[in-house]
Amino acid sequence: MRLISFAAIALVISGPAAAAPIPEAVAKMIDAAAGDPAQLATIAEIAKRTNPDAVAEIDARVAALTKAQADAREAKLAGQGFFDGWSGSGEAGAFTTSGNTRNTGIAVGATVTKESRKWKHKLRAMVDYQRQSGVTTKERYFAGYEGNYNITPRLYALVTLSYDRDPFSGFNSRFSESLGLGYRLIDRPNLGLSLEGGPAVRQTRFTDGRNDNRFAGRIAGDFRWQITPILAFTETASLFADSGNTSLMSLTALTAKLGGDFSARLSFQLNTESNPPLGRANEDTISRVTLVYGF
Repeated sequence: MRLISFAAIALVISGPAAAAPIPEAVAKMIDAAAGDPAQLATIAEIAKRTNPDAVAEIDARVAALTKAQADAREAKLAGQGFFDGWSGSGEAGAFTTSGNTRNTGIAVGATVTKESRKWKHKLRAMVDYQRQSGVTTKERYFAGYEGNYNITPRLYALVTLSYDRDPFSGFNSRFSESLGLGYRLIDRPNLGLSLEGGPAVRQTRFTDGRNDNRFAGRIAGDFRWQITPILAFTETASLFADSGNTSLMSLTALTAKLGGDFSARLSFQLNTESNPPLGRANEDTISRVTLVYGF
């Protein structure tokens, strides 16, 4: 009995066993992934499953790396000039359509973004074009800008500007401008979901010579899922509704890294008009297969 009592007293004095240290090879893997939040989260999760006695140490190391990255990013953004910090991608490939046209042609696009301490800027352009036997059989141009101003880590104000030209869908040009608010419902390294809404105005020039200028409402959503370090799924959608027409644009994409700065992308775009010009279909689809270069 005395032996048991002395053992119990020794256990109480010594306290719980210390957490196991992180194996050196695992620690190096975690440190190497510090610059990629999605990869860091994946490696940390695997490390905790394979080293359950070191969970606390792994969490502490990941937290320290994340904070160091955030501090470094904040310092970098604070010192940026206007021409600093821009990044983006260009893509080129082929498309096939259904709806007002059924054909295959060339797709070319580019996206450029920049983040500052408060602002995020995004510029996007896309061209789908086909010419056959001297006749243009598909011609669609899109250019857009979105600026987000962070009010809180999740809430932001926004301004959007866009230009469309698609004579085969019935309009020579359409300009859209909107203001609003957005909220990041999910904001994780490998998963994100944002919703936006606000008033808008649109100016449309139809191919039959009519001009239409209207106030509208805009709602939009942006979903991203980094499935694995090399595979990403994205979905963006926006809807403009006015007294005469409702327009929906949805773009779904699956992007796979090929190595280096190159990726392959498969995307599907849906455009609908509730009240299209006479003789035009309500729905157009564009499927694209493109090679993407990041810069």
